[in-house]
Amino acid sequence: MTIYVGTANPGFAPYAMEELRRRIQGTKVSGLAPGETFSFTSGDYDPEPLLTDLRRNEPIFLRHLFPVEAEYEVTGNPDNTADALKAYALTLEDRIKGSKIAIQVRKEHNSPFPFSSAEGRDVIVPIIEQLGGESVAREADWIISVYATKKKLFVGCSLPRDNLSDWPGGAVRFRKDEEVISRAAFKLLEAERAFNLPLDRFSNALDLGAAPGGWTSVLLDRGMKVTAVDPAEMDPSLEYHPKLRHIRSNAADVSFAPGSFDLLVCDMSWDPHHTRRIVSELAPALSAGASGIITLKLMYKKPLQSINDLMEDYSHEFDVRKVKQLFHNREEVTMWVKRK
Repeated sequence: MTIYVGTANPGFAPYAMEELRRRIQGTKVSGLAPGETFSFTSGDYDPEPLLTDLRRNEPIFLRHLFPVEAEYEVTGNPDNTADALKAYALTLEDRIKGSKIAIQVRKEHNSPFPFSSAEGRDVIVPIIEQLGGESVAREADWIISVYATKKKLFVGCSLPRDNLSDWPGGAVRFRKDEEVISRAAFKLLEAERAFNLPLDRFSNALDLGAAPGGWTSVLLDRGMKVTAVDPAEMDPSLEYHPKLRHIRSNAADVSFAPGSFDLLVCDMSWDPHHTRRIVSELAPALSAGASGIITLKLMYKKPLQSINDLMEDYSHEFDVRKVKQLFHNREEVTMWVKRK
């Protein structure tokens, strides 16, 4: 039975743990960092088919995982901790030799682990080089993961695809460009990656609840024509963009000719069932096979049940392809659908 360290967005670990209980027969789950990091086991399943299943049908709230191959007691002693990390790395010669290795070190708040993330990496790098590997930050062949709690040090080595995300803890970071209109833009950029849905393949987009234009700006940068619907003003930087049409109206009050758009995006801060009704009414404006990227606000006490209900409702007009709580989501998840 393999133990994994899993990570969810702050406050959502209980829902990630519940998803895993439902998915993995015989699993045992246990909280590590409250509300965010936890451990779970492979239960009655062999690790390889389990990971294949989790990759093909990702849980909504599980953001990142790695297998635990060794555990050590956490102390504040730098020498003892360094010796443990080096000893573990030395066991990985077959995986390290000739490979690119990323080293991801994280620790729980108030852990006595004596190193920063960078310092922890620096302890392991000489072993990587000694064994004939190359230490890299991105595009690695293998990832060495280190996670320190107040009492235990968990370490493991895995393929990036088996971690669900090749970012440390699944925390996807984008360069904070001063020209980004709002942080909401990062949400759409992350969705593009999470859904493997290159936005530059689309040509004509409908953005509902668009102001001030965070998502619109991303779509315009990808070369699309964008119809932005929102009664509020858009950011002045977008005002005279030749490919932007701004309709100053509520999304519930607009209509368009059939097949007008091949992409719909919606990040409205409304009740998710109200949003669903609006999007469904506008479904005929999308061409067959058109994609939709829609934020679902989690306003109710039972998020998993609420998401299941919404997926069922959306399925009348759309094929629901994936629902995921992204790193840049807060009290919400993001859904990718395709027009039937």
